[in-house]
Amino acid sequence: MTKAVSAGRGVLYIAAAKLYFMIAGYAIYFTLPRLFGNPVDWGNYLLVVGLVSVIDNVIVTGTIQAVSRFTAQGDESPDAVKKTALRAQLIMGGGVAAVYFLLAPLIAALQKDESLVGLYRISAGIVFCYAFYAVFVGSVNGERHFGKQALLDTSFATIRATLILGAAALGWGVAGTVGAFVSAAATILVISLLWVGLPARGTEGSSMGELWRFALPLFGYTFFVNAVMRVDLIMLKRFAADLPALGQSVAAQASVVAGYYGTAQSLAFIPYQAILSVAFVIFPLVSRSTFVGDLETTRSYVKQTLRLSFLFVMGVASVLIANPSSVIAVVYPERYVFAGEALRILAGGMVSFSLFTIINTILNGAGLTRDTLISGIITAMLALVANIVAVPHATSAGGMLLAAAWATSLAMTVGLGISAVFLYRRFGAGLGLVSLVRGLLAAALAVAVGEIIPTHSKLVTLGECVVVFGVYVGVLLLTRELRLAELKQLRSRK
Repeated sequence: MTKAVSAGRGVLYIAAAKLYFMIAGYAIYFTLPRLFGNPVDWGNYLLVVGLVSVIDNVIVTGTIQAVSRFTAQGDESPDAVKKTALRAQLIMGGGVAAVYFLLAPLIAALQKDESLVGLYRISAGIVFCYAFYAVFVGSVNGERHFGKQALLDTSFATIRATLILGAAALGWGVAGTVGAFVSAAATILVISLLWVGLPARGTEGSSMGELWRFALPLFGYTFFVNAVMRVDLIMLKRFAADLPALGQSVAAQASVVAGYYGTAQSLAFIPYQAILSVAFVIFPLVSRSTFVGDLETTRSYVKQTLRLSFLFVMGVASVLIANPSSVIAVVYPERYVFAGEALRILAGGMVSFSLFTIINTILNGAGLTRDTLISGIITAMLALVANIVAVPHATSAGGMLLAAAWATSLAMTVGLGISAVFLYRRFGAGLGLVSLVRGLLAAALAVAVGEIIPTHSKLVTLGECVVVFGVYVGVLLLTRELRLAELKQLRSRK
């Protein structure tokens, strides 16, 4: 089997698992607001899960990529890399979980809501379990056992959705649902340990220093990148507390505003979450091609990955941009259509952020962690400053939603430009101008068609979404930017 076909099948395995993971995740998001009933509970859940996800993603993404890279290179046995990584997580994962637990009162105080302290402390268990689970996922990814990785993803998605929704249905509230999340993380950790296995007895660990030298900049980059995704929600919660209270406590009102914005975020993240499957597959491939000095193969990976990623995320974003309020009404209670215009803006920003993530995954796979750390820091600082400047100047809840969306989206676009410059300087490759223009043209036409279609019901809205995406793909086919032969290649089994 050729490398190209192997990569294509790997994309299919991981893409299918990520699609299932997304569906299960969104089943949680779409159902919880109805089970909670109270918008304050929904807002608090989004705040706690949003913050813990920043920490989790830092540890999980950094660990998976570090373990995958050293495993894929083949200089050390998979067991040796695994043993070293597990030892490292006793320090990293255990330490971060403990610090996060202890800082819960400070975090809640910064958000002007002491009721969040207990929730943040419960969620520390997720951080601890994820840290060790990531080692096992990184090991199978580095060995290119994409099928096994896909099964772990789907198993966890099922367990998590079942436990969280079960807790909410039983009326256990926000604390119960966060506790159910912890239980799901602990369960998948045990499963991965039994299935992937601990290092064989007597295995000598690889160099701890070498692993840390690669992983620490990667952890730093991942932290700042994930901060870009959540700093707006955190700042919004803090500044919304300064709005005049309307029949409820200031803290509760701020949680409601955060719930509106988090609802828009959950849908805007769809293109980004869908494209993560590409990141998981391209990382070990680039790690290997750059390790052996195969520049032409690396350039080929870069060009094809960026082009197809852009075309995909632009198409999904077009569906969200065309009629955002109607899309929200399909899956969320009617009250959350208030966040429609924020969703329109965030969906556009997420196109930039998705490509930013793919580019930095390529650079990390090539060992260029300094470049990604720089782009991550600059982008996160821009997002933080922009939100601090823009959000407090809004005088209404709706104005704050728009200010946060614009501030974050602009920061994401600047970050994409920075990372693209780094990529081109290193490999002389990037997203072609012709592909960019054709993709934007297809998106503009698709959105224009979507805006003229009336959306008076959920069924009509779903039909409109299909039409918008169909127009987008049709324009790509007409301009020959996308060819049917490319789609057939991914199903090749040579």
